[in-house]
Amino acid sequence: MAAQSKTMWFDPQLRAKSAELRETIRKLSDALCEHESASGLRKRARKDGDREKFAVAVEALACNLILLKAVATDALLAVPRSHNFIWQGTGRTNPVFGQHFLTSIDLLVSLGLITDKQRGYRVSAKVKVPSLIGPTDRLVEHLPIAPPDWRDVHQIDDPVLVILKEGKDIEGRAAAIPFAETARTKKFANQIRRINKSLREADIEVIGQSSSLSVGKDGQIIAPYRRSLRRIFNNGTWQHGGRLAGGFWMSMERSQRETIRVDGERIADVDYRQLFPRLAYVRAGQPQPEGDIYDVFGDSTGRDGCKKLMNALLFADGPLGNWPEDTRQHFPAGTKLRPAIEMLTARHAPIAKLFGRGLGFQLMRIESDILIEVITYLASVGVTALPLHDAVLVAESKAEIAAKAMRDVFERWSGSPCAIVSIRFPSKEQ
Repeated sequence: MAAQSKTMWFDPQLRAKSAELRETIRKLSDALCEHESASGLRKRARKDGDREKFAVAVEALACNLILLKAVATDALLAVPRSHNFIWQGTGRTNPVFGQHFLTSIDLLVSLGLITDKQRGYRVSAKVKVPSLIGPTDRLVEHLPIAPPDWRDVHQIDDPVLVILKEGKDIEGRAAAIPFAETARTKKFANQIRRINKSLREADIEVIGQSSSLSVGKDGQIIAPYRRSLRRIFNNGTWQHGGRLAGGFWMSMERSQRETIRVDGERIADVDYRQLFPRLAYVRAGQPQPEGDIYDVFGDSTGRDGCKKLMNALLFADGPLGNWPEDTRQHFPAGTKLRPAIEMLTARHAPIAKLFGRGLGFQLMRIESDILIEVITYLASVGVTALPLHDAVLVAESKAEIAAKAMRDVFERWSGSPCAIVSIRFPSKEQ
């Protein structure tokens, strides 16, 4: 695929926030229907239910295109077109998707309001190239995009709060698996619903944003309205994964997060240190080791490499045959993989039996349970916490409260008071 300056992934939850924009989009929807009828693309009028579905698809597309113009003039929008996604996968549970969604795109192309830049295709079972569309100069005749005001757009809660995926592909976009609702899945959804309600009512802003927005690492817009979370389980089992996803702060670079304000304050990053290996010690029934688990050499040499290698060993289902990506360069020159693993195994003999047994996703499930308990408790005492896998972002003045809550929750889960929780405050330049 040819390189693009930016690619934004379609968000089906975007809607018009202002009455004025809603009316503008209604007129666009009417124009598409009139064109469809006049060109003979449709012979009969839509039924009321189908008309509503068509209108909501047009609204979601219009709002995505408005945000796309707020990113960059040459940015493109990745949209789902595959039959598997829209009728069998994740898309089938969202009212935006269906034939009405594909028809909306085709009509926008037919009217010359967007261009069909690229049709998606599958490279392999895990690698897919997305379908890309982009706005034309004529779109300004139908939408307020000169300049676009992203504050006229908002995000409604995702109707699917719990997702079960087949596994992890290269881009983390594995297919979702349909599942029967049970007491357990209802409990998961209710937890996320309560968290989302708390986040929706919280005072969260990003400073320095005007008409221009940026796209995060997940291909989604970085804007404070994106605070509706969902929980994603992996490998077709409720025992793997369970991490939270969807928050705008999750796709920001660490340096960018210093622009976040919670309750008008700069944020502090309150982080569990070395959580995965510490959970492995709990699983092995062994006492927690003192000091930095990843400092195998004792002088911080190769610490980042030891961290990556240890986590790779915990996730691996069998012996490692090659260096994990971005790992070898952190070790002293000439270090071979096998001696590095033997050294790590000797240093952490109490949990060495867990290496190569595919434990990582189970530890991730425990990590996510712990973090959900932490942010739920903090919300109950009036502290807004933005989750980040094994950390939370909170207002500076609430950092110590969050750190104590994280230590207390870890002790309840592990029976050990040895949780290492660090607090990283933002630089004073911000």
